[in-house]
Amino acid sequence: MDARITVSGGNELTELESLQEWLTDSAELRGRVMACELPPPPGALGPVLDAILLALAPGSVATAAATAVVSWLRHRAGGVRVEIELPDGRRLTLAADRVRELTDAQLRGQLADLLTALAPAADAGAASVAEPGQASSSRATAGGRGRRSKTDG
Repeated sequence: MDARITVSGGNELTELESLQEWLTDSAELRGRVMACELPPPPGALGPVLDAILLALAPGSVATAAATAVVSWLRHRAGGVRVEIELPDGRRLTLAADRVRELTDAQLRGQLADLLTALAPAADAGAASVAEPGQASSSRATAGGRGRRSKTDG
């Protein structure tokens, strides 16, 4: 089962690419992060990144995903938001400005809440085998685009 991750605010395409690279840098998530791309618009040379698909699994994958998303958000400026749509249709929204202001205890609570939401979706995915989720107008491809360090923004 796949979670669909989108980014809003700021330069959305750049932020989404940055998050994709951040996630693929995690050893626990490698091979589980896919680009969901739209066909290229007229006159463009390639597809456009629309979302990130994350293949959920029980255990360390959900923990790594929650930690990576919150950590990435803490490095963002402005009103960047991440929305995670779970396979059961639930949507989780995290905002960079709110995550950055959290104390350590609050941050641990936020991670616990996110993990609580991701873990059941991952456990449900383990019960059935499914192809990576794809929107009808998109295609999923494995891996990231270029490599940048996590400090590049």
